[in-house]
Amino acid sequence: MTRPVPGPAPEKAPGAPFRRPMATAKLRRDAETSFRVAAEPEERAALADFLDVDRIDRLSFAGFIAPAADDGWRVRGRLVARIEQSCVVTLEPVTSRIESDVERLYLPDDRLPDEHEVHVVPDEEDTPDPYTDSLDPAQLAVESLALLIDPYPRADGAELGQRSFAAPGVTPLSDEASRPFAGLAVLKRPAEDEED
Repeated sequence: MTRPVPGPAPEKAPGAPFRRPMATAKLRRDAETSFRVAAEPEERAALADFLDVDRIDRLSFAGFIAPAADDGWRVRGRLVARIEQSCVVTLEPVTSRIESDVERLYLPDDRLPDEHEVHVVPDEEDTPDPYTDSLDPAQLAVESLALLIDPYPRADGAELGQRSFAAPGVTPLSDEASRPFAGLAVLKRPAEDEED
């Protein structure tokens, strides 16, 4: 059974442009708790600066918090964002829509595996995150968005041109000629021809 819970009121905290902490004491251990958080205009402006993008037009995260083993909680939901960045070639605005499923397991500090015993296994769940007395879906949304932003956005059709620089009277060094083993490839060819 799912018990809907309205999104918490915005919390103003230094160094945290988007926060919606939910007290774990108010979450039920026998049912999922639904949530939906969305960044307000002032929060989006602060987040754009925090994430080093030009603008964030939308950021929302909706899903469920479910009880997990070992007094843990599993947060899963759908992240939707629309951001604007500058093209790395032309500096034109590039708008991106980001949609992603997000899932995270939280355990109390004393239930976390010892850092010396953590084993990374492909296709298995990430190491759980710690929690104390609250979970913050908004902070999870920000962390996930930071990983999904394209670090080198390009406008449609924008291409990097090739430029060569050298002192007057000097032939610029090409990419091909600057490869460390380019000369060896030429020396190797006659020997291969003789073997044939």
